[in-house]
Amino acid sequence: MNNRRLLSEHYKPDGSCAQIFRVTNGDQGFYSITFSDPQGYSLAQEDYPHKALGYVEDAAENWALGIKLLLG
Repeated sequence: MNNRRLLSEHYKPDGSCAQIFRVTNGDQGFYSITFSDPQGYSLAQEDYPHKALGYVEDAAENWALGIKLLLG
């Protein structure tokens, strides 16, 4: 069973949010970002299985600043 622990949140001025989670399954783990609109509806999720937390924090912050775009 996966365990998701919220680590941080990054907000756009309109209230959209990127939430960073640490996802663990036994002794395995990775970081994940869930992007949501101002009403809290999920827009996308990105998993980062081989990236450090700093990389993932930068991705979430870049999205909140309008630098990173969601594809799809």
